[in-house]
Amino acid sequence: MEITMENKEFNKNIAYKKAEKRVKEIKTYYYLVIGFLIVGYFLINKNYNGNLADIAKNYTVWMVILWGIFLAGYGIYLFVPFFNNWEERKTKELMNKQLKNK
Repeated sequence: MEITMENKEFNKNIAYKKAEKRVKEIKTYYYLVIGFLIVGYFLINKNYNGNLADIAKNYTVWMVILWGIFLAGYGIYLFVPFFNNWEERKTKELMNKQLKNK
């Protein structure tokens, strides 16, 4: 009986650590988005002259666009369950493979 209680406590600690890590990742993402909005606004406001034909020559605008694409990809990684859980699935797969080989 005591082993089961220790196992439950261990599982609770693991679940808590995973939840804590997830919250930290989401919080970091929100900080990145806020920074993108603030810095991107000032960069675009200072460097974009309103001419869409001239956007190809304006590398600062392209930098902000690529930064936005990166943030969108990171958001998909964080919030779409299929992409977020691949690390855990792969870890379990490799652990099972190791256990079978022993």
